[in-house]
Amino acid sequence: MKARSHIVILFLLGISFSGQSQSLLNKLKQKGEDKLIQKTVDAVFGEDDNSGTTNNPSSPTSSGTTNTKGSGLIIEPPDVVKNIEEAETAFGTKNYSSAKYALRQAMVGIEMEIGESILKSLPTSVDGLQMDPDADKVTSMSYGFVGLTMERRYTGKDKELQVTIGNNSALLGAVNMMISGGAYASSSTEQNYKQTTFKGYRSVIQYDESSGYTLSVPFGQSSIMVVNGINYESEPAIMSAAENFDIEKIKSELGEK
Repeated sequence: MKARSHIVILFLLGISFSGQSQSLLNKLKQKGEDKLIQKTVDAVFGEDDNSGTTNNPSSPTSSGTTNTKGSGLIIEPPDVVKNIEEAETAFGTKNYSSAKYALRQAMVGIEMEIGESILKSLPTSVDGLQMDPDADKVTSMSYGFVGLTMERRYTGKDKELQVTIGNNSALLGAVNMMISGGAYASSSTEQNYKQTTFKGYRSVIQYDESSGYTLSVPFGQSSIMVVNGINYESEPAIMSAAENFDIEKIKSELGEK
């Protein structure tokens, strides 16, 4: 029974998604959490959702009383092993919609663990600025490992540096268009962006009077690192600050090639 639970995650990671998923599966193997089994679970993704649940429940009618108490929601990443076990149970009873939901929750949990690991590998201080631990953020959209985003912010005096890393297709597409367009390489007229190279990767650097310098570095097959610096004096200054981030290590953690 225990072994069967891993076929669903194996199917989801190894068949449904791109090459990045295999490296993530390997991470699970290294933890001793996978036991290969030869049975398919195509049915999990072939059934209509008949669970009767809704993603947008109607809000309760307001009584007119204003809320003055409450400490917000407790946010915890999904338990990967627990959700795999729940998927196994649901699959065994042919409750495919519940099995699919549990698998997606397991995916989110895996991505959150990877994101937290990457954040821990980042420096705690950059260019004299200290990280703001309350600003650390990991977000997973669970879209086949193309919705994982990590953010860290560094502050000090009047300067601020923020690094964003992830698989953001919209941002990546915009930057790739800049890189592929010959007009962005050089221009005789004043412009607020240009192509550059960062640690061997073709990149784009932009400047805006209100938001400062932004360096965007696509890497691997679908990932990008964005470094934004506010109140940095020059392009060389922001490029020097960005050197503190080990993009090859980040690339390896994400399973990129």
